[in-house]
Order: sequence, then structure tokens, then C-alpha cells
Amino acid sequence: MGKTYYCDYCDRSFKDDVEARKKHLSSMQHMTNRASHYSTFKDPETILKEEYCKTPCKHYITIGDCAFGSACRFSHYTPSMIWELQQLAAMKKSKVSIAQPKNGWPNSEDIIKEYFENVIDSSNTEDLNHLMWNAPSKLIDYPYLPPSLQPIMSERMMDCNFSKWG
Repeated sequence: MGKTYYCDYCDRSFKDDVEARKKHLSSMQHMTNRASHYSTFKDPETILKEEYCKTPCKHYITIGDCAFGSACRFSHYTPSMIWELQQLAAMKKSKVSIAQPKNGWPNSEDIIKEYFENVIDSSNTEDLNHLMWNAPSKLIDYPYLPPSLQPIMSERMMDCNFSKWG
């Protein structure tokens, strides 16, 4: 019994010799499966650029299905889907521009503020600590706990001195 080669893209296995593997890797089925796998990881900007160059697929628009699937050279995106991609690309671009530090290093106070502001809506502050940090009530009664065991609160993080941590 010889070794077998398993292709993750095609979900099949075959005899592992040089000729069989070479034939499989150069086959059209393998190349389309590989391309469709990597297309799922494209960022919204790249997808938008590609879709702007394509014309809508008439078969997909009229029937709702296309025999070529993701390998079709025409666009299968509806105007609402393109609008969503535009919104995703704009959000990603705005996050990148906000995350760019001024002097090359991120400001630790800004990182802490962003973390605590974006996790949960701050309008309901009494539930904030309960939802985020499930600290036992007995721990709050001990005043001399090391900082690593103290319940995390945004006020303590702003005044934190990491050199005291042991």
C-alpha cells in the first residue's frame, strides 16, 4: 500500500507520486477550487475594484443562479451588496487612519479609552463592570490585593502604575 496525497482544496485523495500530483495541481478543477478558497479572504476594497470592472451577469439577475458560480466573469453583486462593500471599505479605511499614531507609537491612554468605550454602550454604567468582569464580590472587600487580582475598572486603568505589579 503506497502513500496517498490529500488535497484540501478539492477534498480528495489520490496516489502520491510526482506525475499524479503534478497532473492534479495543474488541473482546472484544482485551480478554480484554490482560487475560490483564497477569494473568501479578499478585503472589501479589492472586491469593489474587481466588481466595478465587471458588468452584471444577466443570467444571475434574471434567474438568480449562474452555472459558472464564482468563476463567472460577470458580476453577481446586487447594488445593495455593492453599497455594503463600500460601507465596509469606508469603515476599514477610517479605522486605519484613526489607528495611525502621530509619532510612530500608540498612546496608551487612547488605547485604554478606546477599549473601554467601544466594548459596551457606556449609557448603562452600572451593568458595565458586571457584564465585562465577573469578579467575585469577596475580592472587592480585600483592600490589599495585588493589582493583577483587583477587579478591572476604567478609573483604575488610567491611574495604573505598572511598576508596582509584582
